[in-house]
Parts: sequence; structure tokens; C-alpha cells
Amino acid sequence: MRRQNNIQEYEVVTDIGSGLNEDRKGFRKILRLATEKRISKIVVAYPDRLTRFGFKTLEELLRSFGVEVVVLNKEDKDPREELVEDLITVISHFAGKLYGMRSHKYKEVVEGAKRLIEDP
Repeated sequence: MRRQNNIQEYEVVTDIGSGLNEDRKGFRKILRLATEKRISKIVVAYPDRLTRFGFKTLEELLRSFGVEVVVLNKEDKDPREELVEDLITVISHFAGKLYGMRSHKYKEVVEGAKRLIEDP
């Protein structure tokens, strides 16, 4: 924990991984701290940095433990944009599991999906 101007303690929790992955070390830590009522606020740059799906549900759950979730960048996307991003995220996630994130086949699948989905 760190002090900022001797007023408030804060800790930076980071994760490397997809918002689809619920087994991230930092994500589990945040949930544990919330359930133990050891935190009062979570600040994230974008909602999908915390979780890709179910953000509103997670936010409500955290609120029941007295934790406020603050989102710094709220982008209003139209439903089509949101759906396209979600589909590409899901395809990328499963292609990575199937072929490996660094494989040539993974990149082909993701790029092909992007072309298919983004074409009007």
C-alpha cells in the first residue's frame, strides 16, 4: 500500500491477460480484498480491464461489499461496435487456446474473423 499526500492508501494491482480470464492473479486479489472489506474503491481505465463480460454484475456485487468501481474512460459505443469487439475478443481467446497466441494459425484465424465481422 502507498500513501498519497498522507490522505489515502492505495495499491496498484496489474494483470497481464485477457478480461475473459477469471483466473488472473490481480483479479483474484481484488475480489479477495473486496470480500474482506479491505478496499473501498477500484479505479480502472476501461471496464473491460476488470472483466470483459458481466461488468455491471461485478460492479453490483462489489458495491454490496462497499466497493465503488470508478471507470476513467467511458466510451459510448453503438451496439454494433460493441458486438464486433466482443466477437473478436471471444474468437481471439479461443483461437489462442487452440493454436497458441504466437502461432501463425492463430493470427490467420483472428485476421479472418476481423475481416468477416467488420465487412458491412
